[in-house]
Amino acid sequence: MSSFDKSERRIKNSDNNISINIKEHIKNGHHRAKYTFTDDPVLKSTDIIDLNIEKYNGIDHIKALDAYLEEMNLGKVEFTVFKCKSKSNIPAHYANIKLGNVSLASSFPEKYSLPEVAEQVAARNALVVLKKTHSYKNIPFTKDISIVAERLEKELKKNYAGLFCDKVENIYKEVYSEQLPSNWLVLLGQLTTNIVIEDLPNQNKSILYYDASPADKKKHTDLLDTSVTESYENLPIMNFVDKTERSVTVSSIDSNNTFWVLFVHDSINDDYDTLFKLMNLPSESKNFVQMYKIDISDVYAVQIQDEWYRFQVMKIEDDSVTGIFIDLGIEWSVTKSNVMFLPQKFLKVSSQAIKCALTSLSFAPYFQVANTLFHKMLFGKEFTLVPDNIECDIPLVTLYDGKCNMNDAIRKAIIEKTNFNKIHEKCERASLTYVADGYVYLHPPNETLTIMESILDSISATQPLDKLYSKNSISPHKLYLVKCPDLNLWSRAIIHDFIFTDQKFKVYFIDYGNYGFIDQDKFIDLQSFDLFLSSIGPQALKVSFHLFPPENLIDQSRSRALYEMITEKSLDVFVVSTNSDGIQVVEIFDADDKNPNRLSFNTQLYQSV
Repeated sequence: MSSFDKSERRIKNSDNNISINIKEHIKNGHHRAKYTFTDDPVLKSTDIIDLNIEKYNGIDHIKALDAYLEEMNLGKVEFTVFKCKSKSNIPAHYANIKLGNVSLASSFPEKYSLPEVAEQVAARNALVVLKKTHSYKNIPFTKDISIVAERLEKELKKNYAGLFCDKVENIYKEVYSEQLPSNWLVLLGQLTTNIVIEDLPNQNKSILYYDASPADKKKHTDLLDTSVTESYENLPIMNFVDKTERSVTVSSIDSNNTFWVLFVHDSINDDYDTLFKLMNLPSESKNFVQMYKIDISDVYAVQIQDEWYRFQVMKIEDDSVTGIFIDLGIEWSVTKSNVMFLPQKFLKVSSQAIKCALTSLSFAPYFQVANTLFHKMLFGKEFTLVPDNIECDIPLVTLYDGKCNMNDAIRKAIIEKTNFNKIHEKCERASLTYVADGYVYLHPPNETLTIMESILDSISATQPLDKLYSKNSISPHKLYLVKCPDLNLWSRAIIHDFIFTDQKFKVYFIDYGNYGFIDQDKFIDLQSFDLFLSSIGPQALKVSFHLFPPENLIDQSRSRALYEMITEKSLDVFVVSTNSDGIQVVEIFDADDKNPNRLSFNTQLYQSV
């Protein structure tokens, strides 16, 4: 296996942590103070932001808890707030609630920057616990199981598709103002009744039907016959079993910018077509009963555009359920009331959509330009797919449109969109990175560098990069990943000079415009590590400052004056000419200065000299 394949697999296997870190860094903006080459430790945080602050604003769970305690005559509770530190050493809090000498509930393990938010979360959790324990303590139990059976038959007649046992208990309390005995399900099974009890061991629950006739009983038995299919844990999942090329259609691109494909002209499509038609028969879909307990990763029935599809739950937040239609690859959100029980006979056929990622483009989705290109170049189109690595959680593949390698086409398109090798007449809202050797180095007005910094920062936090140091001889024609001593971060660099200084090479950091000395045995071949990151062009553009040729600006006092004048400002840059070395000569203005007669920084520095 090549070093590139190993790197690709290593990156994909740790993708979850890397992805979380990168998204957090990008969301927080520029997490490095690039202009002064100093480290900002606060923005290394991977802690969850207090999204619950808005959630609990205006909803006083403490007041609701106090009211319930008074109503149930349970006494007073005691709050304790504990102060701790988050992963980034930012102060954080969690709260605990005691009722008497017993710990009732806590906001732990979640931590919040505001103590009042932690108290509200703990109060909400305590209220849930108390209601489960005390809400029905004054409601009598029905002691005669024959009366229970008679009542349940009556209720089940109203619900042809059946009821889950927990729903039965709630309906019984509401309708008859009594509770079922604690062992009512066992006692009911010992009676001769018209009630069918179907156990669902994999879901740790039971469902009850009214047995109107032997024919109906057989129908319900067939509907939930666990012998004809497997539980979701063993649901046949469509995947690549070998590296045979296949014709596919890209059916969707999800929120993580991984994409989903469907096989074209495959016999499995016929099996799914049969299943889909069966699911949408009125005689079958009326058995899709509403779920009152929804579990992550389970598969349910959800209707969109008047058609039923199989839906795997990925996330639950309050009343919102987010998941994937496993036969379409479409990410979707619905309310809990729209998530229905799916009989297990509809899990016999494999899921139809396969989640994939493009080989050598693992990090491309974090760039906004890539998102646009993915949708424009892939979505809804048919390709030849060649699996490259099927051992990852998300298979790595290459797509071909005829003879065109789409992975290469997308990579080249991203590189072209992020290129900053010259300014076309003018560039608005650029920024300064460095002033040195009589030249000015500029950063483009986009987040390309910020995203690359976040990616490299996150990779280094999840795996020891020093184990990847190149064993081969160092080449002046290669791009390397090295630890920049001034920035204290992993940066892209090229060899500037092979002259040894204390066994170090002089390197040029192509994204910042500065130089440094790196130990000769501490270079990582970036192309072998990640082809995509090695393909992105330099993000520091070297320009000459109009009115100040390099031989004039090299003066330390002038370069320092210019640096202090334009650092941390948004810059409008206009090309005046190009010198004999092919370096653009520019005039620079303050982008936030709206005065139509504004003076350029070139003029200001010239007048001050």
